[in-house]
Amino acid sequence: MVVRRSLLPWGVLTTLLIGLLGMAAPASARPDDDTYDAPLEITIADLTPGVLPRNGPLEIRGTVTNTDLETWSKIRLYPVFNVGAECTTTSCAEVMTTAADLAAAADSDPVAPIGVRETNVRFDLGTLEPGQSASYTLTVPQAVLRTLFPDPKTGVYWLGVHALGGSAHTPDDSITADGRARTFLPSVRSPNGPEVDTAVVLPLRGRITHAEDGTVADAGAWTEALGVDGQLGGPLAFGAAAGLAPVTWLLDPAVPDAVRQLADGNPARKVTPVPDPNEPTPSNEPSDDGDGAAEEEPDTDTPLARSARSWLAQAESEVGDGTLATLPYGDPDLASAADSLPSLYRAAREQTGPELSSWDLDALPVAGSPDGYLPANAISAVDDGAVLLLGDQMFPRETFSARPPVAGLVGDRPVVITSTAAATGGPGPDAELSPVALRQRILAEAVVRLLRAGDKDPDPLVVVLPSSVSAAGASSFWSGLDQPWINLSGLDDLVVEPGTGADGKVAADRQIDPADLSYPPGQEDEELPGTVLVEAGQLIRAARAYQAILGDDYTVGGELLREALAGSSYAQRGDAQAAWRLATTRMWVEGQLDKVTIEAPDGVTLSGTSGGFNVSVRNDLDEPVTVAIDATADSGATIEVANPIRLAAHSRTSVPIDATMSRTGVHNVTLRLTDVDGTALGADDTLPLRTGQAGVVIWAIIGSGAGILFVAIAIRLVRRFRRRGRPADDTAGDDTAGDDTAGETA
Repeated sequence: MVVRRSLLPWGVLTTLLIGLLGMAAPASARPDDDTYDAPLEITIADLTPGVLPRNGPLEIRGTVTNTDLETWSKIRLYPVFNVGAECTTTSCAEVMTTAADLAAAADSDPVAPIGVRETNVRFDLGTLEPGQSASYTLTVPQAVLRTLFPDPKTGVYWLGVHALGGSAHTPDDSITADGRARTFLPSVRSPNGPEVDTAVVLPLRGRITHAEDGTVADAGAWTEALGVDGQLGGPLAFGAAAGLAPVTWLLDPAVPDAVRQLADGNPARKVTPVPDPNEPTPSNEPSDDGDGAAEEEPDTDTPLARSARSWLAQAESEVGDGTLATLPYGDPDLASAADSLPSLYRAAREQTGPELSSWDLDALPVAGSPDGYLPANAISAVDDGAVLLLGDQMFPRETFSARPPVAGLVGDRPVVITSTAAATGGPGPDAELSPVALRQRILAEAVVRLLRAGDKDPDPLVVVLPSSVSAAGASSFWSGLDQPWINLSGLDDLVVEPGTGADGKVAADRQIDPADLSYPPGQEDEELPGTVLVEAGQLIRAARAYQAILGDDYTVGGELLREALAGSSYAQRGDAQAAWRLATTRMWVEGQLDKVTIEAPDGVTLSGTSGGFNVSVRNDLDEPVTVAIDATADSGATIEVANPIRLAAHSRTSVPIDATMSRTGVHNVTLRLTDVDGTALGADDTLPLRTGQAGVVIWAIIGSGAGILFVAIAIRLVRRFRRRGRPADDTAGDDTAGDDTAGETA
């Protein structure tokens, strides 16, 4: 048995007294969903025309569901307005004219008093069994509306629906509302006046995780996300219902890449060269890996693969027909990256993604978080002129007076302010984010901008709808925005580039100091841990080194870089496994790099102050690589290597090293393998390099011998010249004597 408040004596009394006015006791804030336990649940699925009509009726359509365990009978429904002769200051809320009024109303208790029932309009449902639902239609004629609104004001009125009935344990008292729904009813007295430029932005961003082998993880979640009510399928279907109305798509380029991988059967990462377009396409026959086992091809005929292909086809068509605003690739957590990895934004912005590139669409680069918050250092990291999407909650009243600035700049970066309040939807108790609730909130926010502007142009209204938006009722959402005082536009039409703004202000007068913006401490607590960004940075560096040694014939480095960016996304917040996933991929890359090694001799002794020796470089990868050797030594030694070094797959080569010493002794030399840009791969080796003293002695001996030789030659020449200087007879006498002696001897 379900016991309700109406069964208690004091509750009956309280409910009867306030129910006489059409409502129950007020409260200051919206309660949790489980605190509102009305037995009859009412939805407002359609409201035509969406504003207080000047001609024709006001039609309210929806459903009533019996959420009780008992049968309810004599169910009847009435509209509720905060106008009319029976309204009093306690039973009818004031007409809302400010954004603060709307915020307070949206956060109010679902059973707070807002107005009185119009009993001249009624819909009878009869009986509903437990769990049963039925549709209703309340048509309020123009004659009744003119009586209720004899002199309507520009502002926002309340519109509600009450259900009354009875059950076995809850008597039908014709006073107490047994079910409630409510929403905003905007009114513009002069609809042909100024227009509010309004952009509706639909996000296509989500959580993308990869396994160590490069496959997209969590296939079950993707099946749900791509569905018509999913995080990706819902906004896409919602925007498709816009017809010719301008739609802006806020796209993370990593999303279509991940969906394409799923559409292709979610293959694992492969290190294969880019196919030559001039060569014939290989057959679809399974390839043999050399061991007799054929490589298994991905299954592209699964329900998930088919859903992915359908989503891609629709996304390319719808995004191409609207305004495309692109986030940095992977939608990285810019707040966390600003502290731990400032270069991440630039790396993410430089990535377009192969799938989005194939769509060949013009895009507006933007930067912003899902909740509209960006700290000052993250704003500074956006250094490429991208549009900054900042939520209006970042502009405190004490600094920016009554409203955030329009057409602001941070440096040369245009600022577009989004209405985070409008994206929260209606006041409940029915679904706050239903298409009708969102539309009525947007219309209401536009009305208060008209009132605030007075005789000036109203501020633009930019609303980024939640990813959970439902496609059911989307056509009614878009048709209801077709109002003479609403100028539905694309986001690009609301961007005011540096220079003179529409209000005549030059760029210097439009500057916003990021230090003046609000970034609560609670936001810092939600940022990705620094360990995630550190792992992402290490993976990016390893991926770039791996790509560098493989060369332009391969694309695996780009794939790894994109995995690192997706792994540092806002969507990874709160995921304790985010850093671990990046680490496992990084270790795989480092394992590939470790297959390229260098081996030096145990030691080298040079015969002099210069000479050469050889080292061995080995490539155990299945792909050819190009590497370099970075040789360093202590002071007094210069090492030169003939870089770069090209190695075929599974090969070894001997690399000559030239060394020059400015002093004798032992020098420690470190040889480190790098890519062609000098990034270390991990492999290194060291060796002692000696200059031998024997070389110096040899040269000394050679020099001494040469000196002795020259001295001997000089002495011989001197003696020869002396002989030539003696008299001739002396010479002859000597010769005769010699001859005589010879004769005597004979």
